[in-house]
Amino acid sequence: MKKRTMVKHIPQRTCVACRTVKPKRELARLVRMPGGNVEIDLSGKTPGRGAYLCPNLECWEAGLKGNRLSHTLRTTVSKENMERLLEQGRNIWED
Repeated sequence: MKKRTMVKHIPQRTCVACRTVKPKRELARLVRMPGGNVEIDLSGKTPGRGAYLCPNLECWEAGLKGNRLSHTLRTTVSKENMERLLEQGRNIWED
């Protein structure tokens, strides 16, 4: 009788900036809240449509620049909301 080894499935997600596929736990999640604002989801469990970014400042800035985040989250992200997210990202990911 053969022994079966259980391999735990690791969810994969794609960074919206660099398009690199990584394990979900290695990426930062941004979530569209019911009111339309976008917030950083540190737990990774907040309900709502999510987008993922690599935990480095280059991807953070590229992902928030332009229309990538709005397209992925299927919403219009206000300029104020983008600036707030960028500032929070700088605080989190700066070394």
